Amino acid sequence: MSEIHLNQRGINAIVVPDEVEATPGSDLALHIINHGPPLHITLASSDSAAFTDFFHENLYVNKTEEFRIPVRENAYPGVFSIEVIAGYGAKRAKFRVAVRERPEPDPEPVPEPAVPAAPAAAVPAITLPALPPLPVLAPVAVALVLYGLWFVYRVDLLNAASFAALLIGVILTWSRQRS
Repeated sequence: MSEIHLNQRGINAIVVPDEVEATPGSDLALHIINHGPPLHITLASSDSAAFTDFFHENLYVNKTEEFRIPVRENAYPGVFSIEVIAGYGAKRAKFRVAVRERPEPDPEPVPEPAVPAAPAAAVPAITLPALPPLPVLAPVAVALVLYGLWFVYRVDLLNAASFAALLIGVILTWSRQRS
């Protein structure tokens, strides 16, 4: 909580901190302490639109007053200023409000449930996925060989033949799926 002292060093005297900090989604709490007779003050901020909806407030302070300025949840880190005005504008004091990023909470470790160890015989064997049958793999192998030959010799007929072999492999795979 930030303290603002009024009438401490004389009539309408204002003592403010140099800088206070706030985080997005929190309230900046200002604790205003009046050390003398009651007075009216004005809190104003002309550069706070990116951080809060607060713009201007007139307060009557008898002894103590608490004033909260909500900081937007989606506010980015940055700085704005608040001016405290007393004595119908005769006395002014300004302080900075630094909006800092909200610290990330430390993740609490989640205890893992105790799992009894399975007997060695009950551990399943690792199974590899089944390979496609030979009639499907053969056109793919032929296409790879033809494409490799085209890459070396740059004969366009080899490139077309590799494409045709891949097309035959697709048709064979499709026909096996249908039956």
